[in-house]
Amino acid sequence: MKAIPTLVARLLELYGGSAEQAAGALGTSPASLSRWRSGQSRPRKQLENRMREMVEGSGDLVAMAERPDKDSRLERLEAAISGTIHALREEFHRTASVSTRQEVLDTVAALFFAHVTSIDSGGRGIGQHLKLGRATAVKTLNDFVVGALTQHLALRKGESSNGGRLTLDRFFAPLSESDERFAEQILGIFERDAGAFQDLHKAGRDDLINEVFSRFMSTSFVDEKEMGQYLTPTEIVRFMVEVGFHALNSDARDRILQPSGTGAAGIILDPSCGVGSFLAEIIRRCHSAVRERHSARKAAHWLQRFVENRVVGIDKSERMTRLAMINLGLFGAAGANVRLANGLARVGEEGEANASFEGRVELILTNPPFGATYSGADITSFAMGHGRSKAESEVLFLERYLDWVAPGGVIVSVVPDSVLVNRGAFSDLRAWLKDRCSIEAVFSLPPVTFGAAGTSTKTSVLVLRKHDKVAAAAATYFGEARDVGFDVVTRSGQRRRVRSARTDLPVLLEEFRGLRPIRFGRRSVLTSLSERWDAAFQVGLPDNIASLVENREATLLKVADVAALVDERTDPRRGRSREFDYVEISDVDTRTALVGHKRILRADAPSRARKVVQAGDVLVSTVRPERGAIGLIPARLDGAICSTGFAVLRCSAIHPLALVWLLKTELVRKQMIRNNIGIAYPAISEVTCLDLVLPVTRAELASLSEAADELVKVQETFEGVHTKFRAKVESFDRAVAGLASGLCQFPDIIDAAKPGTIPDVA
Repeated sequence: MKAIPTLVARLLELYGGSAEQAAGALGTSPASLSRWRSGQSRPRKQLENRMREMVEGSGDLVAMAERPDKDSRLERLEAAISGTIHALREEFHRTASVSTRQEVLDTVAALFFAHVTSIDSGGRGIGQHLKLGRATAVKTLNDFVVGALTQHLALRKGESSNGGRLTLDRFFAPLSESDERFAEQILGIFERDAGAFQDLHKAGRDDLINEVFSRFMSTSFVDEKEMGQYLTPTEIVRFMVEVGFHALNSDARDRILQPSGTGAAGIILDPSCGVGSFLAEIIRRCHSAVRERHSARKAAHWLQRFVENRVVGIDKSERMTRLAMINLGLFGAAGANVRLANGLARVGEEGEANASFEGRVELILTNPPFGATYSGADITSFAMGHGRSKAESEVLFLERYLDWVAPGGVIVSVVPDSVLVNRGAFSDLRAWLKDRCSIEAVFSLPPVTFGAAGTSTKTSVLVLRKHDKVAAAAATYFGEARDVGFDVVTRSGQRRRVRSARTDLPVLLEEFRGLRPIRFGRRSVLTSLSERWDAAFQVGLPDNIASLVENREATLLKVADVAALVDERTDPRRGRSREFDYVEISDVDTRTALVGHKRILRADAPSRARKVVQAGDVLVSTVRPERGAIGLIPARLDGAICSTGFAVLRCSAIHPLALVWLLKTELVRKQMIRNNIGIAYPAISEVTCLDLVLPVTRAELASLSEAADELVKVQETFEGVHTKFRAKVESFDRAVAGLASGLCQFPDIIDAAKPGTIPDVA
């Protein structure tokens, strides 16, 4: 039995060195832990037994793996592996001769790979047991790592050495004799927590090892983030793999899962594989299916052939390629086909290697780099590059996928929502894809999805099927995930994912597969007139409102039927007068629709002060439009300047005041929410205002305009009475106090709009 100080030390390691967390889990105080660790006192028998159970306790790990939210044992094993990585990093800083971040990561990667592949093969991994006779720790480690890498990175029969595969000399730089102390420490660190690696492997939870290592890498590869690469969360990877697996037709699945040979099966490809998460997960998914259908023996034979011949990863980052090899090694896969290349290359050796996959791919699972811009010769060979000076990486990759995938093949890709909603090149891409693919599904992901990587870019999962012989018009499934099984919190200055029981992904998957009635998503047919493919737009209306808005034969009017969008602009800084009247979003009272203004020096005019308005114009805030910042320009503001954050509507067949209040109805508000684009400042485009359906028919316009006229007359009467009343009160003030004027603190009712909290954004 371990001594109490040793128990306390191991408990602290399980909780990442945090005495507060360890004490809280045990039900005691950090001070008590400190006394026990120093030997000044010992815990009560009940607490000692609990601590031994937490540190040494065993259990049914398979059962725990099936209910990780109900047992902390897996979390403690995961923490032990995290402690291994943390200890490795600290030891590098203390004693290793390598100094650069890249050298540290490369060496950690090679050590980790060798350790895990040894355990997966039934060995004990790295540890003091490897030392034989008088062999030094350096020689022991070098021989062990080189042996593991030689076994897993050896060229396959008929494969050339320049095919983009990493060779041994690029994967590991052997330690020098001066690293003896460092090597001794490494042997001890790995041996200390080898049991945690073995337990997780036996439990079938190698994904937790991958999760820990991925977290370590996500905080280390700063420059890869700058290249647009973000590690895809495990929850999203598994969801996409399930979607892709079930999107394949039954014949394709049977070919993949055939244990007698995979010669007839197509390739499964990730052309931006990063650390290889998608490849590892599809191997796990298919291996499990083969084992269920056939036997463990046949599944083992299938695994070797499948990994060597049917799973391909491509990445242009050498470090990411190394990590992909490690990742597949964590799942027991040897001889993985991971290539160092630019997936967009069409010329040279890389282009030739990429071309060898054209028309052969059964399934693409990927998360391509976003936001990288290509130009010149890099885009001339792409259809999306014709006639353009530049193109975004996500646009080019989606086109490239169509080259690789075979007819009937499936593409499952993370895309930024710009691909689904933006105009210009993105709109052209959607039309190009629509001609060549059926849009099987679009799943909207919440902004938190990549929050741990430091970005809140709105993303979705796009599922495409390349047309086979005849293009069939099929309905697209649209699903919106608001929760995906984790939240992102900031602790000690670092963003971390925290598991949550809330997730919409299983329900959306079942609806997509047709296993349950559609309630959370929607199936709709995308036509050539469909401008938006995002699920938030397609699912964003309740069925009763959607039926009204989407009914092309309905008699309800649109804004375009009664008003026009005007955009008369000027630069007030170039005017002759010293000041001008300016209306910004905060000047519109969301309750009364009254419009106030500010008197601004022309020299101080903000860059967004550009639009000229007339009396009777209707202003619609395009930023956060669901707030209902909609107002009517009064006569006294005729010729004023308003912010470019407004859409300006000029009425032709309706009273302006009637249009203002129609635009503030719930029917219109829900349409505005549906048309929102963006996260930090959700907004609608100005032209969208013309497509808003109003809760009124043409036959009802006359009576509505009469009611608006009556309201205007009552307001004018009120204004007159109000002015007389104010004048009388002011006369009393002057008579009593002898002041020249009074009530200066009382605003005019027209200018009574209180500044809102929404910023005025162009």
